[in-house]
Amino acid sequence: MDTADATRGLLNNRELVGSSLYVRNDDPEANRERFLRFLGLLLLLLGMTEYVFGIMVHSPMLSIQFAGSVLAVASALELTHYPNVRYLQSHQAINLLFRTFGTIFYIACMFLNLTHCLEDISDIKSSEHSHDVNETENSAHSHGPDLAVNVFYITIADVIVKSVFTLVYNPLSIHFIGNFVVLVSPPAIAIALYFYNKLELHFFFDWLDHHLEPVTAIALTLICIVIAVFSLHRKKQYLLAEGPKNFKIDEISESVKTKNSSLDKVDHVHASCVWPDGFTVSLKAYIKVEKNNKNWVAQAADDFLNLKSLLHTEIKAKGAKDVIVEPVFVDQNELNPASDPICISTSCHNEDVGCCTIPKTADKA
Repeated sequence: MDTADATRGLLNNRELVGSSLYVRNDDPEANRERFLRFLGLLLLLLGMTEYVFGIMVHSPMLSIQFAGSVLAVASALELTHYPNVRYLQSHQAINLLFRTFGTIFYIACMFLNLTHCLEDISDIKSSEHSHDVNETENSAHSHGPDLAVNVFYITIADVIVKSVFTLVYNPLSIHFIGNFVVLVSPPAIAIALYFYNKLELHFFFDWLDHHLEPVTAIALTLICIVIAVFSLHRKKQYLLAEGPKNFKIDEISESVKTKNSSLDKVDHVHASCVWPDGFTVSLKAYIKVEKNNKNWVAQAADDFLNLKSLLHTEIKAKGAKDVIVEPVFVDQNELNPASDPICISTSCHNEDVGCCTIPKTADKA
């Protein structure tokens, strides 16, 4: 009986990190992840179906839907790896990799679809050729009414699944409207085009009526490419490890000096953005010491702990996630820079502690 209770306790306390049972069933976040994985599976099936039917009917709108499905699935891949890397610092970089891959693949598919659409309307200068092309298009799409109806049902499923997915997830890491335009608007417009052709409506001149799908696909493709490129631009600072725009170390340094005058300066500052938000900072804090004082080592250690706490507080208030402070103890009476203590070592950096060594000096006879 005790063994069973212990086992249930392990499950409830999430001790089984590598198992699919490591989260309690009543955990809202776990339920959300399961639901998103289910949507990802539906999107994968939709994408495969859209790819097959896109080849059969040569539909540019269906090609756009396929590209959107791949984008959604690629961004949701992070959910399949998330339980295994939940406690690893690198898991956010993996998420960024999946999202970037999906966006780049999406842009490539859209450019390819754009060339096909431009080819479809290349008869704009020849009415006779336009008539021939229309007959070719009709024959290409005349695979029977059942095929058109199947594509229509696929499109309805696509708009429903992607609408729900867009409401609960942010695949492009931008505003909801951008995700909606990229994922939901293509199948919605495809449904409108289906009824336009089904009801044999003629709201435009003949050429545009006969080329309404490729013309619409061109306009939608250009809009979606702009949105996808904007999404990549938003990721640039994380992909290139750029520094945060509004991070000013001089202001922080002056603020810390007013609270602890033992800080001489802050130098060798390296700040880089970390996905999905925030940034990391590593720096050297030059701390004033008086080596003539026999207790200078203990005083320097106290000053470092205090300055480290102040710097962590000030920098994290600006949005930093991790702050590494490497101390350098400086005696103002020693003007020779070579006499500065050495504070850089693997253990010091990893443990984030002050483990400086004092340079050896030649003994005087």
